[in-house]
Amino acid sequence: MISPKVSIVIPVYNGSNFLKEAIDSALAQTYSNIEVIVVNDGSKDDGATETIARSYGDRIRYFSKINGGVSTALNLGIKEMTGDYFSWLSHDDMYKPEKVARQIEFIQSLEGSDKINTIIYGGFELINDRSKTIDVIDYSKLYGNSQLSASLFPVFRGLANGCTMLIPKSHFDRVGLFDVGLRTTQDYELWFRMFRGVTVKFSPGIYLKSRVHSNQTGKTNKEHTNECEKLWISMLDTVSYDEMCEMEGTPYHFYIRTAEFLRKHSTYLAAEEHSRNLAEMEIVRNSGEIPIEKIRSTVPFSMSTGGILYKVLRIIQYVRNNGLFMTSKRILKKFY
Repeated sequence: MISPKVSIVIPVYNGSNFLKEAIDSALAQTYSNIEVIVVNDGSKDDGATETIARSYGDRIRYFSKINGGVSTALNLGIKEMTGDYFSWLSHDDMYKPEKVARQIEFIQSLEGSDKINTIIYGGFELINDRSKTIDVIDYSKLYGNSQLSASLFPVFRGLANGCTMLIPKSHFDRVGLFDVGLRTTQDYELWFRMFRGVTVKFSPGIYLKSRVHSNQTGKTNKEHTNECEKLWISMLDTVSYDEMCEMEGTPYHFYIRTAEFLRKHSTYLAAEEHSRNLAEMEIVRNSGEIPIEKIRSTVPFSMSTGGILYKVLRIIQYVRNNGLFMTSKRILKKFY
């Protein structure tokens, strides 16, 4: 059995608080044919991040650059990687030891000659700043396999966590790298370009520990919402008829369920309204009638699949990070 090489790329900026845990988890992989690349994106923490990275010596490949945003750090890692597959690990997250091994096994178990070009993604655990589990996100408990394997479904339903993925390097050669002009949506913009027309599979198992804390870019960057609105509207205007039908059966049901997803799981009001308007246009095209439903699907109230205890822990963590008012507002938004 061929053992392809996997490059684990860790971009980091001012990450001395969690970087060691991330690197240790990458080096602890049970799959042996890996390389670990750490890219310091111009950290300004008196050398704390660099000191941690250099302490690993030749066990990792370390690069330091001027600050340019996570896109530029990831792109440098991709350009320097020597592996067949790209595996992204954020500096504040951790892999379980079997992450790479299980995903390579999953790819090799697939049928068809094109399996080496398959992109896979999966679920994850949410952990807090003390590395304690506060929730489990397993999409196979929310959606059926046919939808999870529709190429753009993970993008339009917010399932595409980049650090759960294993991506053949050939796809970067095909569509290019992360857009350096984007500060917080560079991942979903690339997934939208990359996933179209290729095989995307949901891989069972939970192998990523994704950390929730108050200093993450999406929470601190004031332009985040505007950037997300623009990306969502652009994707809604670009997605094809066939792609919508693959995900939700008809364009109408795709638009209306996407609007429902945005209502329940985002603050992107303009994108939600745009999706509803597109759904209304589909009714007009269908002589004023709602098209017949071809795929029975619902947008879940919550992505949490870890049970009541984890739901409570996640709410507590959200209150700590965002305050009681914002937490209450977010919960109420799911109902109205």
